[in-house]
Amino acid sequence: LRVGLSAAIGRIGRHFIAGATIESALRHAARREALGYRHSFDMLGEAAVCEADAARYLDLYQNAIHAVGAAASDGLVARFADRPVEGPGVSVKLSALHPRFVRAQRATVMSVLLQRLTGLARLAARYDIGLTIDAEEVDRLDLTHDLFEALCADEVTRDWHGLGIVVQAYQRAAPELIDHLVDLAQRSGRRLMVRLVKGAYWDSEIKRAQLAGLADFALFTRKEHTDLSYLVCAQRLLAAGGAVYPQFATHNAQTVAAIWRMAGGPEAPRTAYEFQCLHGMGEPLYDEVVPPDRLYRPARIYAPVGGHDALLAYLVRRLLENGANSAFVNRIADPQTSEAELTRAPQARIAAADEPGA
Repeated sequence: LRVGLSAAIGRIGRHFIAGATIESALRHAARREALGYRHSFDMLGEAAVCEADAARYLDLYQNAIHAVGAAASDGLVARFADRPVEGPGVSVKLSALHPRFVRAQRATVMSVLLQRLTGLARLAARYDIGLTIDAEEVDRLDLTHDLFEALCADEVTRDWHGLGIVVQAYQRAAPELIDHLVDLAQRSGRRLMVRLVKGAYWDSEIKRAQLAGLADFALFTRKEHTDLSYLVCAQRLLAAGGAVYPQFATHNAQTVAAIWRMAGGPEAPRTAYEFQCLHGMGEPLYDEVVPPDRLYRPARIYAPVGGHDALLAYLVRRLLENGANSAFVNRIADPQTSEAELTRAPQARIAAADEPGA
């Protein structure tokens, strides 16, 4: 039983994780890079619970930036004319860098965590690669954006355009966050990278709000509302006129088609935006998007890096996110779901939905 379980975990790990180390992940990425894909590497791990955890994650992120930056410069991955837009990058999780990443510790966070984050940003700027701040739970949203705005004010990295942040479309405040980021980009003179995702913490956020007895939810409670919010946010990003670099992370073919059409179809410059997908999940869709004889749009693979011991929490989030009946990747595998239903716009699904409580 133990041998079988170990083999199963290993097989799952090889499918969903790009490599146990950043070096192996870079070697694994070379094949997809040759096909036109880009990569953003993420060191798997959960929130730090002590300073030792935070120091370990900081070291992992520093090593990842050194490795990715050196690989981009040395040609281990493809050389890029427009770095960091076309080149590889690294994603960081703020709660992994400080054990008290909560609003009650704002003063400490804005001092200690900002110093750590600034060091990582300056290191990424030295290599001219991307550094993206991952999104977390809604009660960390304000603190995350305070840190990000402070990063944008750093004069040392003023001429570097690789700084990025993630926006989760399932948050009701997502469109206003997009407006804020566009304004921040214009004020700071940086072309900020904005990765738009549907959201990865829906179940835990809903449960937390229910346990706290909150009067309302900070998230949309219906999938079709999140899908519509995603398109509204995408429209605002594309309308920003180059102030930001939109990165649309989705495994939904209907969403890809809607954004492609919204952005101007084949007439849109290749530097106007990119799509993104998860390693081991989105490649079949984007093999129809990336090649020159298809849509010929750039796509970046979000590539988790770590051992099998770090896999479980990440895998649970992915299963919750994509295992629901309403998820596109689940519905497309269901032979009972018609093509018309798969391609129906979120506006039409909202109009046809039952009223809450009906």
